[in-house]
Amino acid sequence: MRALQGGLAVALAVCSCSKARPREGTLAQPVSWEEDISSLFAAQCNSCHSGATAAAGYRTTSYLEALGPTSDPVATAGDPNSRVLHVIDPAVADQNHQAPAAAAFAQTQEWVVPGLLSFFRSGIHEGGIMNPNDPEFHKYLVRDRNWNFSECQSCHGTDLNGGKAAVSCNDCHALQVGSDGVPTCTSCHGNSQTQAPAPPRSLTGATSSSDSGVGAHQAHLFGHFVLSAPIACSACHLVPAEVGSKGHLDTLRPAELTFSGLAVADSAQPMWNGVSCSNTYCHGGGAKLVNDTVALLQTPVWTGSSQVFCGACHGLPPQNGRHPGGITYPDCARCHGATVTTGGAIIVSGPPEARTSCHINGVIDVFTTSCP
Repeated sequence: MRALQGGLAVALAVCSCSKARPREGTLAQPVSWEEDISSLFAAQCNSCHSGATAAAGYRTTSYLEALGPTSDPVATAGDPNSRVLHVIDPAVADQNHQAPAAAAFAQTQEWVVPGLLSFFRSGIHEGGIMNPNDPEFHKYLVRDRNWNFSECQSCHGTDLNGGKAAVSCNDCHALQVGSDGVPTCTSCHGNSQTQAPAPPRSLTGATSSSDSGVGAHQAHLFGHFVLSAPIACSACHLVPAEVGSKGHLDTLRPAELTFSGLAVADSAQPMWNGVSCSNTYCHGGGAKLVNDTVALLQTPVWTGSSQVFCGACHGLPPQNGRHPGGITYPDCARCHGATVTTGGAIIVSGPPEARTSCHINGVIDVFTTSCP
């Protein structure tokens, strides 16, 4: 999964107001993104470096984008050789960058070098509080306190919605942490009503399935369409034992998909393209259905609707050379009596969070009376 991130000053940072941290950089009032650079870049850079077709794929429309990828930052705190400075250095800038270089180089250099890429001016937190490559990044401060948010709550309120700091962590995040500061899975994603550690809520607070952070999480986790037992989180994600477990908050969001278990049953080789999963066992992937020519929807859209129906993942019956002629839906129960009723309905039993079914269970149940 991915680390929490956002563009809100001091969001989630440890905020013991009685132990104020020094201002970032060596200047009494350092050049900062919030007060100086965002408007400078808007005037000099955004015309080319914004939107889906941003020049060189580099955008200057937000603080994190302007820093560049965490694995290959464009700007590094204190480094006069940072790429962003080299590109707009009037002495070496190409023709496309001569005008912005003349207007923006001096202040940008102050921001990068003595200002240490300060996000804001503050008497409480260092400016690197929002920089993922800075040791004062808010994630690292909370991590060093064993992921306990009680110090954050002392200034930002028990609900982290502002408190005496008047700055809400939840302008960028969607946190629900107990008064003791100890988070649970549903503190960041999911909801306390169902105790389900899967959206909705998403990390950004979204609740609509049309949002990619929500999508079909609950439909999988609870089997809302009553076609199978619940699909475990581990089928698609690495499930951490605790907040600080490796692979959980190591990198920025969105979450990585690490298919395993049911998703890769029957030699399926799932792929995710950012919109749809394909070749997952759950949706008709795998060796036994690889030649099924009549399945209607084996690559459902993650945020789509009306995509769950008999015939979507496999034909009725599958046309894969394994089904004899003369069998038509709903006559499936002739061979799959533990999976389908004589009327063609999938057999699913038990409460939502603990349903059982022979359907989509990783094996083909033929001439059986119960699930293995």
